[in-house]
Amino acid sequence: MARISTYEQDSTVSKNDKVVGTDSVTGETKNFTLGSILSLVTGTINVPNENEVDSYVHTQGSASSTWTITHNLDKYPSVTVVDNDDDVVYGDTNYQDKNTVIIYFGAAFAGKAFLN
Repeated sequence: MARISTYEQDSTVSKNDKVVGTDSVTGETKNFTLGSILSLVTGTINVPNENEVDSYVHTQGSASSTWTITHNLDKYPSVTVVDNDDDVVYGDTNYQDKNTVIIYFGAAFAGKAFLN
């Protein structure tokens, strides 16, 4: 494969633009159009903006070893908890229903829970 030390940056990308790759059958270096690569992708990839993401941040202002969080996300979200120093803290997470989670910790502390 040829070495490219510098190249002009393309600010307008189109389906006819080409990229360099290797043919999986022959092992030869070839040009592929972005359109041909796109045709291999089935389905649509949607990247939501921040207004479309179902998430909730719970602030636990007072130290507690049991956090009860009502998030109203209507799902069983993933939960990440950090203390006030932004260190991740692990607890026993119990989903009461699709809108409420209770987290039990070994010691009382204040911090935040990020649910999504």
